[in-house]
Amino acid sequence: MHKTAADIMKHKREAMVNGTLDSEVAAGKDIMTALLRQNLVVAPQDQMTDEEVLAQVNGLAFAGNDTTSSALSQVINLLAKHQEVQEKLRDEVHAAHRNHGKNLDYEQLNSLSYLDAVCRESLRLHAPGAFAIRVATKDWTLPLHYAAKTKDGKATLTEIRVPKGTNVHVALRAANKDERTWGADAEEFKPDRWLEPLPESVSNARIPGIYSSMMTFLGGPRACPGMKFSQLEMKIILSGLVSSFKFDPSEDKIKWKATGIAKPHVQQPDGRVSKNPMMPIRVTALGDLE
Repeated sequence: MHKTAADIMKHKREAMVNGTLDSEVAAGKDIMTALLRQNLVVAPQDQMTDEEVLAQVNGLAFAGNDTTSSALSQVINLLAKHQEVQEKLRDEVHAAHRNHGKNLDYEQLNSLSYLDAVCRESLRLHAPGAFAIRVATKDWTLPLHYAAKTKDGKATLTEIRVPKGTNVHVALRAANKDERTWGADAEEFKPDRWLEPLPESVSNARIPGIYSSMMTFLGGPRACPGMKFSQLEMKIILSGLVSSFKFDPSEDKIKWKATGIAKPHVQQPDGRVSKNPMMPIRVTALGDLE
């Protein structure tokens, strides 16, 4: 992977010098070219080294592949089960295509409020990563927003002592679906919740996530650096798919296995689960709308 990225970087540099980017795949709008161009306009002390450029590209290739494909699989599965949401989303995308053409730019895509709501709600319910692991770098007392009972039920805890070196497992999905924060309908797929003010309990919880009071993309200095990119990727692909195809559930039972990244598998009547990830779904082409 590293060698391939290095070869691409060398080729893109040569194309920039020779002025042949327009004839390249993506016409010079790829990530590698964008990084190389940016390096030419920033101050020398702010420029990335070749190794840093390659690290960025490799990071996007690895981190932005499984996670985004998992998120897209989840949202398509949800749309297949909730036809009214799928139709409402399709109507919004079709209206945008009539007004702006089918190649929506960044601003036009982000102006689609229902598309944004569908993506947010899917990412809330089904974060691609179910949990994260952190290691305490020093002794710390962790305050609890919601008091917890001890295992024997005899005491109530409002804080937990975390010694240095402790492995801390952060339950991302649990935080995203806590009824005390999100309300009694926390487990329901309701994109409309993002089109109106969220419950006061959400803001009061002061969840440290960088994305809409959720922990899907984590928080702090170690939060996901590709959040904006993955959101845009989801919206581009999803808007293109729902405008051209209708999705319906198949007869297969889908079981999601969280092996690092949540992936769909088919569960047989005898309980056995498919070895490889798969998500059978009925797809109907809608034809040209024009």
